[in-house]
Amino acid sequence: MESFLDQSAGYLINMTALLLKREMTGALSRNKINVTPEQWAILNRLSENSGLSQKEVAKRTFKDNANITRILDKLEKKGMVKRQMDANDRRVWKIHITKEGKRVRDQIEPLAKEILQKATHGIDPKDVQTFNAAAKKMLQNLGQ
Repeated sequence: MESFLDQSAGYLINMTALLLKREMTGALSRNKINVTPEQWAILNRLSENSGLSQKEVAKRTFKDNANITRILDKLEKKGMVKRQMDANDRRVWKIHITKEGKRVRDQIEPLAKEILQKATHGIDPKDVQTFNAAAKKMLQNLGQ
C-alpha cells in the first residue's frame, strides 16, 4: 500500500525534477558540455529575452539573488553572458546572452528534448498535456 507521501503531487514532482536534473547532468557530462542544468536554464531564459535584469532572471528561473549572482559570475567567466549597466538605473544590471551562450544553449536543447522523450515514453501525449496544464496551475496557485 502506498503512503500519503507516495501519492503526494509535491513529492512526485520533486522526485521527477531530481531525476530529470540527474539525467541532464549526465548528458551534459557525456557530451563534454561545461555547464550545469541551472546554468542552462538561465541561458534558455536569456535566449528567449536577452537583456533581463538580474532580478528578472532570478524570478524566471526560481533562484534567489545569492544563487543567481554566483551562477551568472560563472557564465560570465565562460563568456556565455555579459552584464551591462542599465542606462536609466545604475543599480540595475541587464544580463545579455552572448554568441557563445546561444551556441551552447542550442547545443543542449536536443539533449533536453531527448531526456523529456525518455521521461514521457509510454505516456499518452494528451496525458502529458494534462499534466503540464495541472503543473502550470499549481505554479499559479502558489504565486509563480
